[in-house]
Amino acid sequence: MIKNDNQKPPIEVCAAIIQHQDKVLLTLRPEGKRLGGYWEFPGGKIEAGESPQFALVRELREELDIEIEVGSLLETVSHCYEWGNVLILAYSCTWISGEIKHLEVADHRWVAAENLRDYDILEADQPIILKLQQKQKIAIG
Repeated sequence: MIKNDNQKPPIEVCAAIIQHQDKVLLTLRPEGKRLGGYWEFPGGKIEAGESPQFALVRELREELDIEIEVGSLLETVSHCYEWGNVLILAYSCTWISGEIKHLEVADHRWVAAENLRDYDILEADQPIILKLQQKQKIAIG
């Protein structure tokens, strides 16, 4: 029996929500990669046997050459693209050390939460943006 894409288990990915000086880090997917040219929160696929936290630390080293500390789970998003489903585990993270390098990303930006919608950000990341904007409104009062 052949399974269609909707029956496959989702691709599990992790995302780092790194805030610094009241801005959040976005990275640009390189052209030539699936969904190239879109902005996203840094992170990537969780490999077999990895915890999401370990995967985040590994991915940020590989993509940006920075060290992070993974904090609490901020949001979980299930999204269906035409090519398959993804499950995103987004964690609040702290940038510990390293200077950002574009090893596996095309670019990066530090963006205020209220300006995130000005960027062409992946559909699957939209609930995370909403969560960040809600948190900001609560903090402001």
